[in-house]
Amino acid sequence: MIVTRNPATAWRTIEGEAVILSLDTKGFRGLNAVGSRVWELIDGRRSVDEIADLVAGEFQVAPEAAARDVSAFVEQLLAKGLVTAAS
Repeated sequence: MIVTRNPATAWRTIEGEAVILSLDTKGFRGLNAVGSRVWELIDGRRSVDEIADLVAGEFQVAPEAAARDVSAFVEQLLAKGLVTAAS
């Protein structure tokens, strides 16, 4: 699955951690370093699997764990409307 950031979001990285504002709901979400990196990698071109592979290499975690965690995180972002599945 390929996802893209919802255009109705604003975000900024501060000291390595992203803060996302949903312009629709006015809700804030702060991300840790790994979540911030996943957010940065969501570009509408990379698949969730490709993002997980990059995270596994950059953060030196097992590929299976990265795939599971990135998928779960993307599902949360989808549920909150912060990203959408690209067509």
